[in-house]
Amino acid sequence: MKLRLLVAICAVPVCAALPVRAQNLKCFILTPPDQLLAGVKQIAIAEFTVTTSFDADDSPNEKGKKGLDKILSTVEKISDADKNKGRFSDSGRKLSDAMLTMLIENDRGVRDLGTGFLGLGKKKEGKSFQTGAYTNVFSVVERAQFQRVVDELQLGQTGIVNEATAAQVGKLLGVDAMIIGNVSVSVEDRWLKEQREEKNKGKYQVDCEKLIANVTTSIRIVKVETGQVVGSKDDRQKFEKKKCPGDWGDLPTPEAAVEECLGKAVYNLVNYFAPRFELEKFEFAKIEGDEYKRSAEVAKKALEDYDLNTAYLLYASIVEQDSYNDAANFNLGVLYEVVGSYKNAKEKYDLAFNLKSKEGKYRDGLKRTAKQVEFWNELNALGITLTEYQFPASSEEMAAATRSRIETKGPRTVRHEIKAAPDAGSATVARVPGEIELELLEAANNWFKVKLPDGKEGYLPQALGKVSK
Repeated sequence: MKLRLLVAICAVPVCAALPVRAQNLKCFILTPPDQLLAGVKQIAIAEFTVTTSFDADDSPNEKGKKGLDKILSTVEKISDADKNKGRFSDSGRKLSDAMLTMLIENDRGVRDLGTGFLGLGKKKEGKSFQTGAYTNVFSVVERAQFQRVVDELQLGQTGIVNEATAAQVGKLLGVDAMIIGNVSVSVEDRWLKEQREEKNKGKYQVDCEKLIANVTTSIRIVKVETGQVVGSKDDRQKFEKKKCPGDWGDLPTPEAAVEECLGKAVYNLVNYFAPRFELEKFEFAKIEGDEYKRSAEVAKKALEDYDLNTAYLLYASIVEQDSYNDAANFNLGVLYEVVGSYKNAKEKYDLAFNLKSKEGKYRDGLKRTAKQVEFWNELNALGITLTEYQFPASSEEMAAATRSRIETKGPRTVRHEIKAAPDAGSATVARVPGEIELELLEAANNWFKVKLPDGKEGYLPQALGKVSK
């Protein structure tokens, strides 16, 4: 199986224009799971076993009724008990089906970011720096195929797969691992008295209804080849809501409360053994030194525009001149991490940390990338490879990126002659307006040698320009 993976989808950078702060960048990064399943490509998910309980009080109105027919009352109670006995019994199938659906999502974890007042409205946020956006690293057996094998094996009356039969079922399905588990659902629908107080009425009590749902889930991952449990995860979710007279809205049904708990549980269970995208904030280190001030500011502007190539070029050019610049090396590590070049990122983080070990973000970068390298070693062993992004940065480009620039003087309406030689009598190469920037190649004898945007080179009198910091 070949994995095409988007390593980073970046959101709007923040803290963009403040000179005293480092640049921040928020990106969706593929995050390794807690449990790496070595050697597992194909999995199947069994329907989970279920235990349920439902306990409900009669409403205050029903309690106050004086029924004349006690026999009828008894029959009604028996009927209610039978009806509630099978309530929520489909939770095991719902959970396993939801896990299957989540595992085949190719961008799990990426979500729309709200903008505007109260987060309303949508903005086109997100930028990919590598083709593809895939979190579905496993091939998952479809429910119908799984059920056919279970029916063929005639696994008792329930048809439930457990640890004793998981390996047998998995071999017939041709998968590497089986996921089995159980769900416990407990729901209470209670009435309680709550005290209120008003000026005209004084203290009084009202009847409030309280709905509580507890859902406990547990999964075990069985390696088919050995029959051993190679991973397990428990999760507990609770829903609790109260409705009193005068409160806005209604209580959800018990089924809806259980569904909400199952939805939260499935996300945590899948995250345990499958990768997902998470929104991370990366902080770039502040570049010190006046000689790098312009490069650092241009790099920050490039990050605002999602131009990682230009940012890389500028930070790399600083390192080219000052190989032990801890901040510039760290910033290169951040860029490598954002695009998924984790080995390169770890190398840069390691250098920055050795230069300045007390810097917390250098240490944190090392920890993150060490885990990513381990994760990708496991995937590479399965034949899942990621083509690392190559930043285009030649020596000539890096040298040009750090050269000073000349800002021409005067208004835009004037034109300054660019001469072919440092001599006022030489031929005119071009005529340029005031208030523009030109690349400075060298300065000598009251002349600036400059490079024009179209690649032409020439000389500008120093009196007509100033070095841009």
